[in-house]
Amino acid sequence: MQERYLFTPGPLSLSSTVRDSMRLDLASRDSAFKQVTQQLRDRLLLVSGGQASHSTVPIQGSGTFAMEAALVTFTGKRDKVLVCINGIYGERIAKILAKSGINFEALRFPATLPIDVATIERMANLDEGFTHICFVHCETTTGIVNPVRSLVETGRRHGLVTIVDAMSSFGGLPIDVEVDGIDVLVSSGNKCIEAPAGVAFALISNRLLVGGVSHASSYCLDILDQWQNFEQYGEWRTTPPTHVVQAFNKALEELLEEGLVSRNRRYCRIRDKILSGMTALGFETVVPQDCQSPICLAFRSAEFVPDKPAFESYYDHLAANDVYIYAKLHDQTGTFRIGCIGQIEDAWIDKLIGVTAEYFDISHSILAA
Repeated sequence: MQERYLFTPGPLSLSSTVRDSMRLDLASRDSAFKQVTQQLRDRLLLVSGGQASHSTVPIQGSGTFAMEAALVTFTGKRDKVLVCINGIYGERIAKILAKSGINFEALRFPATLPIDVATIERMANLDEGFTHICFVHCETTTGIVNPVRSLVETGRRHGLVTIVDAMSSFGGLPIDVEVDGIDVLVSSGNKCIEAPAGVAFALISNRLLVGGVSHASSYCLDILDQWQNFEQYGEWRTTPPTHVVQAFNKALEELLEEGLVSRNRRYCRIRDKILSGMTALGFETVVPQDCQSPICLAFRSAEFVPDKPAFESYYDHLAANDVYIYAKLHDQTGTFRIGCIGQIEDAWIDKLIGVTAEYFDISHSILAA
């Protein structure tokens, strides 16, 4: 089978050992699989620093499933949510709340700048009706990192429950749910944990869980009920993706072996190599350097990729050479994304840069003719 070089910010390239861990068939109600599930839950707490303060609740589906589950379980009709938005995934939180009939107010910031903490502080002072605050830690629209600790501190100062989308940051950026004071953190296995897609999770403060009340009107998305079932029976309520759970658990083992600091360093090195190669070809980034994550890079070029047809042509050329970046152009910023996470090798980056240079040399030749 021809190798494909994935530069997508999840799903991403997996290690051979994570792939191999899916070869074993386990019965979903058997004690062996229950042990895998519990190990996965414990390892997520180790990575997050929440062993003494939080519980892990895995849920079947993409990260959005877990995000919606957390929102509809822990926010009710009498609540008011402050949603801080500087990209696509913050907008998705607002869309979920709107469809669920939950009262919220959205504060929007440019996708190329981090969420402004002072503005959030002013809004919280002006409106004492807010009960929750939601935001994205690393907004993969551009790869920008938002100031998680300052935003959580602001929320806690005003008595707000904090719900953090850490989809693309967990396992790749430093975060500690107990030290940072996060009430609910939501993420997925198929980003920096480097597991296959199919299982997401929430790390939830024990004070919200013990004696907590669920507002969910959906059985599948009732994350409190999911937690209670894990605690009582050690089982998933409905059929879990057993092979993906095993791979997720193996990926967590490898993350703990590598260490969060080392994984972050690896991603930073990949980011810097991609950044160096692409900027040398004439592309520019849109995020301030001190807010640029090692998760993904957003590039633009008015000369090479001025519009969607130009990007689609470039994307098709990359794909024809087995190189895959994120397949959409972001309209508001005119950028395309290249992921820096997963089992990316230096030779892959050389190929990405080489194929990109080749394509635009060809394009220039055609235009000159």
